[in-house]
Amino acid sequence: MLNKNLLKALGLSVALLSPAAHAMSLDWSGGYRFEWTEVDRPSLGTPTERKAYGTNYLYLSPKVVAADGVNVVSRFDILNSQAYPNSQLGDIWGLNTGAQGNTNNQGSTDVKVSQLYLTVNQEYGALIVGRAPFDFGLGMTYSSGKGMFDHWYDTRDMVAYKIVVGDWFFMPSLGRKQSTGFGQGGSVTTMGFQLQYESEENKSLLGIYQETTKGVKEAVNYSAAQIAAYGGDGANSNTNIQRTNFVLGRGFDSFDFKFEAGFQSGETGVTNGTKDIGLNGYGLAMEFNVPAKESKWDYRVRLGMATGNDSSNDFGGYAFNRNYDVAMLLFNHRLGGQDFLNTNVVKDGTRSIGDSADDESISNTIYFAPSVNYAWSERIDLRNTLVYAQLMQTQNSSVDSSKDLGLEWDIDVVYKHSDRIQWVNQVGLLFPGEAWKNGTGAGGDLDNGFTFGFASKAAISF
Repeated sequence: MLNKNLLKALGLSVALLSPAAHAMSLDWSGGYRFEWTEVDRPSLGTPTERKAYGTNYLYLSPKVVAADGVNVVSRFDILNSQAYPNSQLGDIWGLNTGAQGNTNNQGSTDVKVSQLYLTVNQEYGALIVGRAPFDFGLGMTYSSGKGMFDHWYDTRDMVAYKIVVGDWFFMPSLGRKQSTGFGQGGSVTTMGFQLQYESEENKSLLGIYQETTKGVKEAVNYSAAQIAAYGGDGANSNTNIQRTNFVLGRGFDSFDFKFEAGFQSGETGVTNGTKDIGLNGYGLAMEFNVPAKESKWDYRVRLGMATGNDSSNDFGGYAFNRNYDVAMLLFNHRLGGQDFLNTNVVKDGTRSIGDSADDESISNTIYFAPSVNYAWSERIDLRNTLVYAQLMQTQNSSVDSSKDLGLEWDIDVVYKHSDRIQWVNQVGLLFPGEAWKNGTGAGGDLDNGFTFGFASKAAISF
C-alpha cells in the first residue's frame, strides 16, 4: 500500500503537468566569480600589512513569469562574505571559522536573499514593488552591481511606478531604508523621483535623480567610527538628507562622452555637543571614449573630483560608490596610515588596512586617468592605464601640506572567451606622493614607499 503522502505528491505532479494547469514559466540567470588579490605594502611603510586573499562567489536570479507582463524576480547569493555582509564580494578562499583542529571539509555558509520584487509591465509604464536593485547614470553614486567584477550593490525596499513616453520616462518612488519594528514612527524613509531621456538612435542621455531621506534618531544606525568620522560625539538628532544627481551623455561617430554630477546637503543626525552636523559635499565624474572601429586601438579618459571635509561646521566630504573604480589600488584598497580620503563615514572604520578588501572610495580628491587598449587578438586585450591624483583638502595642517597622492600605472591582460566569460590579470604599480606623509602614525611620521599589487580574476555570467 502506497504511503498517503506519496499519493498526494503524485497527484500534485499530475495536476501541474496537466494541460489544464495555468501557464507559468521560470527563467534563470546568474553569475560565478573567483578572484585572487595581492597588495605588497598597503601601509606604504612598516609594518607592511601585506594582503593576499582569494574570494569565491555565486549568485542565482530566478524570474517567475506569473502572467503576461507580471514577473516576480529574486536573487540568491551563495558563499557570501562574512567580513562584508550585504555585499557580493564573496567568501574568503580557505576561510573556515567553524573548524576545530584538523578537519576534512571547509564547513558551510548560509544562502542569502538580497532581492525580491514584483514588476507589472503595462503599455505606458511599469509598477515595481519590493526589494529591487537601483542604479543611475555612470554609477558614481548609485550602482546595482551588474558589472562582472562589481563587489557591491544598491537595493531599495520601495514602491515605484515608471511612466514611459517615447524616449522619456518619469519614475517617482517611495522607499524605506530602516524600520525599528512593526510599530509606526521608528523608520528611515526615502522619497525620490527620476526623470530621464535616453535615445539609442542619436546616442543621447539626459537625466536627473533627486532623493530625500528622513529618519528619526532612534532608527538611524551609525557606528561609533562613523560618528567620529563626521566629527561628532553622538547621533542625537533626526536625519534629513537631500541628494541630487545629474547625468548627460552624447555619442558621435568618432567618440562619445558621459558626465555625472552629484550633490548632497541636509542634516546627518550626528551631533557635536548641541551642534547638528550637516552635509555640503559634491562630486563630478566624466568619461570620454574613442572606440576602435577599424583599428586595434581604442582610448578612454576618466576624470573627476570629490570634495573633502574642511574645517567648517558641516561635513563637506563626498564619497563615490565603491563600484566606481578608476585604478587597481588608488581609491580601491585602503592605503597609508590615516583616513586621508574621509571615507570612514561610509566604510567600516574599525578594520585595519591589512584586514580589509577593496572597500575604499573616491573621495576628497581630484583624479585624471587616461587609458589605451590594444586588441592583441580576437580574444585577448592589453590595457594600460595611468592615474594621477591630488587631495582636495589636507587633513593635518601641522605638517607638510602637500596634496600630491601620486601616480599609478595599471597593466591589464583581458582574455574574453565570449561576452559572458572573462579572465583578467592585473598588475598595479603605485608611486605614492608626499600627501601620504601628512600625519603621524603609531611609529612616528607616516611613510609613502612604493607598492604594487596583482589580481587574477575570472567571471562567468549566464
